[in-house]
Amino acid sequence: MPEDVRARFAPVAANYAKAAFHTSTERLREVLELAQPKPTDLALDVATGTGNTALALAPFVRRVVGLDLTREMLAHACRLTAERSVANAEWVLGDASRLPFEDDSFDLYTVRAAPHHFTDFDGFLSEAMRVLKPGAGAAFADCAAPPAAREVLHEVELRRDPSHVRSLTVMEWTERLERAGFVVEVASSREMDWDFEDWMGNMAVAPDLAADLASVIEAVEGEARKELHPVRREGKLWHAYWHCLIRARKPGR
Repeated sequence: MPEDVRARFAPVAANYAKAAFHTSTERLREVLELAQPKPTDLALDVATGTGNTALALAPFVRRVVGLDLTREMLAHACRLTAERSVANAEWVLGDASRLPFEDDSFDLYTVRAAPHHFTDFDGFLSEAMRVLKPGAGAAFADCAAPPAAREVLHEVELRRDPSHVRSLTVMEWTERLERAGFVVEVASSREMDWDFEDWMGNMAVAPDLAADLASVIEAVEGEARKELHPVRREGKLWHAYWHCLIRARKPGR
């Protein structure tokens, strides 16, 4: 998985530094409310990409470490750090399932819009648990469609970006987190009005493939259609998309 992810994201890293969803003030505020950062926290943002979540956390924590597999993504994070004169953020090259940190190191762990790429999901959760201090919190946000829509979006995700593995429902997330030892405090799903064209553009999807994938969504029937409710507005395709918003905690000693 790591090499595949690097190969897919390195050429489009610049897109993620300005992507509508990833840089949205509203969506970043949502993650901050979920994470509940404190001024004394040492925070870790995993699969940080171009550092959008980590840089949003920076004003509210003592220090934040952003980790990502892709060197090109971190280069953009470094550039943004310098442009914004952020003094308490640092960037580390690494894998979510093999974190290069000591046990019980962090006061806060965040990950956003990335776990659906992780082939070793249990390893990722185990590592999150390992590096958190006892009693510390974690915020997880990732695509989490209801079952019928998920099967349609799974096909689209895989063809848009073959490094996609699988998105989980909120219930599946909760089960996996609890199995890993976390105490789940909040677990909800947020439906969004999704700009299909922008989504394809983030990964520089070829126009012919983007048209094919739009057809997949627009041709959907039954329960999946009720969930996705695709519609054209001024020629652009919009449809529903979902993210889970989960806050969990490592049990204290």
